[in-house]
Amino acid sequence: MPPDKPLAYQSSNVVLEYISFGKRKRLHAMCPAIRKMEENLPYHLELVKLISMARNGIIMSIDSFSFYFWEHEGNKMLMTNECTENSVEWLTCLGPEQAAEKFLLYHLSRKGTHIKNVELTAGPEFISKCIPITIKNLIVNRTAAWFPTNEPVDLVKVDTTVRADTLKMAKHVTVKISDRINTKIVSEWNCEFIRIESTISSEEVAYYCNQVSKRANRPIGSMLMANHTSSVELVFDLLPSKEYARKTMLNDKKCVTISIDESTELNVYGSSVDCYCVVVEVCARGTAIDQVY
Repeated sequence: MPPDKPLAYQSSNVVLEYISFGKRKRLHAMCPAIRKMEENLPYHLELVKLISMARNGIIMSIDSFSFYFWEHEGNKMLMTNECTENSVEWLTCLGPEQAAEKFLLYHLSRKGTHIKNVELTAGPEFISKCIPITIKNLIVNRTAAWFPTNEPVDLVKVDTTVRADTLKMAKHVTVKISDRINTKIVSEWNCEFIRIESTISSEEVAYYCNQVSKRANRPIGSMLMANHTSSVELVFDLLPSKEYARKTMLNDKKCVTISIDESTELNVYGSSVDCYCVVVEVCARGTAIDQVY
């Protein structure tokens, strides 16, 4: 049989790009001939974590590898393979934050990088220096900055309501906080679906509806679902008292409708699953039927 032919340069590019992070780093160390190619190719990663910024230290994870940058008898980086629990320690010439920044930007700031899951328990400022990347799912417990993204994140879980392009343009956002949310900020988001796990009052629902009804750019089907402080019936009592709202019926359920423009309307109704959950949905004009109840 003829000997196996080596992969052409273009084929090698494609294969190497989709190899796991750990295998790529091993190939980079063992095969000098591919190093330049490897250093220019984007990564396709399952998980990136910025876990904490402990005193004098930064911890991050990329797929099954964790990296700890800290200062103790010199600046150091500890790399641990979480699968084998093997660790290697290096001295670095930079302080912990500078070394972590250089390391993260070297690996992630590559055009075409895709990350399936990102978890930020503490996102340092330097992540905002990364070039725009693609993130599918993002969990944010606390962060000082955001990764720039080149397309909307599919799902964001966040513990607060802040003005950030990542939240404004995400497809789905879940807000996990127990404190009061900022309905003005939430009304500026362009998400397909917003889930508020904390409770909001009838007045906050009314304010949100009033703000969203002034925006004709919200797509039909976009929706907010939130836990109400009491029965949704109170929303039905409050909203019709506003000059911009009227009582309607939607799929045989009580509803309050607010006109947005000639083609869309905002419908407010109770969830069919939870009587304490209120739904605010952008619908085509005429979806709800005027009716006094």
